[in-house]
Amino acid sequence: MITAQKFRGRRTATVAAFALLAAGMTGCSAVNQQATTMHYAASDGIVFDVANIEMRNLMLVTNSADEQARFIGSLINDTDQAVSVKLTVDGNSATVEVPKKSSVELEDDANKTLVPSAGVEPGSHADLMVKVGASSVDESLPVVDGTLPAYRPFLPGGYNEDTVKHLEPTAPILEPEGH
Repeated sequence: MITAQKFRGRRTATVAAFALLAAGMTGCSAVNQQATTMHYAASDGIVFDVANIEMRNLMLVTNSADEQARFIGSLINDTDQAVSVKLTVDGNSATVEVPKKSSVELEDDANKTLVPSAGVEPGSHADLMVKVGASSVDESLPVVDGTLPAYRPFLPGGYNEDTVKHLEPTAPILEPEGH
């Protein structure tokens, strides 16, 4: 026979079990930052600001440390004045003019920005100094090559197939039968 007291006890136990389950499922967010609230570079390049200029997904593309290197990424100017941005890497500088209230996409051929060398091999980081007016920032800039097909069109001097030869699978060595 089920009494009202037993029914109340089961209901209380069920509610308590669901409360513990709900607390367990949401407990992580109580002590950890939500990933959707974090700002980060969603690609291989870096994100930073100098004065009022935003640098987005900035990196260098080159075949080797001593060959020409090309900057790719975006420079964004939300101010009411055109701005000159000086990019210096490996002792070599390039200047990019960013019109007022606009952005410059360095991947566009019209905005191609080159330096004689990155000073480091692809896969490393180059020391970058960015100067905007009286403000300057030092950053560690990723240097990539044509291993990833997306960067091949931006390589100064073109893409060299030998860059990825070591990544191609080779046929396994077969031993003679009986060994």
